Amino acid sequence: MYILYYLLSIGAMVMAMFADLSTRGVGFLVVMALVFLFLGSWNLLSSRVESQRRPERHIISPDELRRMRELAEQAKARKAGDGGNDT
Repeated sequence: MYILYYLLSIGAMVMAMFADLSTRGVGFLVVMALVFLFLGSWNLLSSRVESQRRPERHIISPDELRRMRELAEQAKARKAGDGGNDT
């Protein structure tokens, strides 16, 4: 989709340069070219950020996180209870 915005931006600039228009018409086309350029860049950036987002199924729920902390604390307590003997 961002390619379409970039093409519209180029088209508006070409029309502003080569069309026989008044100053207002040229100004309008330059503004539209800048708007299309912004929209294309925004769309490209948005798609790149979205592709880097991790799936929601990888997010740990609070209950699962609490359970994992409890297991880690139990393992730590068992290790401390052994006295550090590795025989």
